[in-house]
Parts: sequence; structure tokens; C-alpha cells
Amino acid sequence: MAQREKKYPGHLFVLEGIDGAGKTEVCHHVAGHLLEKGLDVIILREPTDESKWGKRIRQKSQRGELTPSEELELFIRDRDWNIQNRLLPAMEKGQIVLMDRYFFATGAYQSTSTGIHWSEILKRNREEINALEPDIIFILDIPAEQGLCRVMGRGCETNQQFEKLDRLVQVRQRYLEMAERDTGNYFLIDATLPLEKVVDSVQNVILSFINIQ
Repeated sequence: MAQREKKYPGHLFVLEGIDGAGKTEVCHHVAGHLLEKGLDVIILREPTDESKWGKRIRQKSQRGELTPSEELELFIRDRDWNIQNRLLPAMEKGQIVLMDRYFFATGAYQSTSTGIHWSEILKRNREEINALEPDIIFILDIPAEQGLCRVMGRGCETNQQFEKLDRLVQVRQRYLEMAERDTGNYFLIDATLPLEKVVDSVQNVILSFINIQ
């Protein structure tokens, strides 16, 4: 696993993937296991439910009340707040931060709605708000159809959700392109596997990474 120059004593591990990939559940299970080992772990997520920008995203995005460009700007402003008020202090204290989505999600999702290439969105985050680079970006990869089934429940009437399915197909492709072409330290995980196997995979990679510091 590639190593990056460390600016802070803490570690940042990000879980990414399309809707239904299981990011939040995996994140909490991994955090629990790491806590049991006596490690100092916190979970952060985006959008936040603390900043005014994150609250606006949560209130208006699901109702379709934001234009794609408005949503992109809100995500970047919310992320800037999260970095300054939550992420940087945790990294400076030497904590292990598990992030449930980060600026890679904005690149994957907002590139499909704005038409702006994902690489440009990632560049904005890196240059405009100095977004910290994760030690590892885990992509929980799952076919769009299966992810949508999980989101909708086991009924899985995907024939009635063409628009959602089409977007998830595009978002998944963006993530796979990032893993192949971006400068970040990516690790692909097969999220179609049982939850415990996915959790074990993520946890083992994290522990191996920390042990070689």
C-alpha cells in the first residue's frame, strides 16, 4: 500500500461507493472493531448535519429544490467547514478518522448532474479548500442494479426506477475511473460479498496500513 507524506499524526480513511453499497453500515462496524482494539476512532460524514450548508443540503436536496450547481457549491462549503472544525482537529490529535463519503463522492455524483468532469471537481476541493488527502479511499463497489435493490428494499422493482438506475450506473463508472486515473490511494472492495467479509477486508487493510507506520 502506497504511503503518503504525513502532515498530521492522525489517519484518514474514506469509504465511498454508490447508494446501497453499505458505506455507513461498514463504517460503523469497522469503527466498533477498531475501538475494541483500543484505538482512538471517530466517524465523520458528509454532508454534515451541523453546518448551515450541510443542513441546507439535507433539507432541500431530496426534494429537488437545488440546482446541480447550487448543490455542488453547498457541498464544497460544507466540506470546508467539516475540515476546519472536525477533520483537522481530529488529525492533529492523532485520531483515526473514518469518513462516510468525502470529496470523491462529490466528484462522482455532481459530475453526472453538472456535466463538470470529476477530475475538475476533485481539483477544486484540493486547491480551493485544501481538502486533506486520505491515507486510503475504499471504494465499496457494487453493480448499480444491486445497489438500487438494497435502497428500495427487497422488492426491487428497478423497472420503475430507470432514472435512478441510470444515474447510479454513471456514478459507479465515475468511481471506477477515479480508482484507475486519479492520484489518490484507492482500494476496491467487492461490496456484493456478505457484510462481515466486507468489514473484515476494510478493517484488515486499515490495521496493516497503521502497523507499518
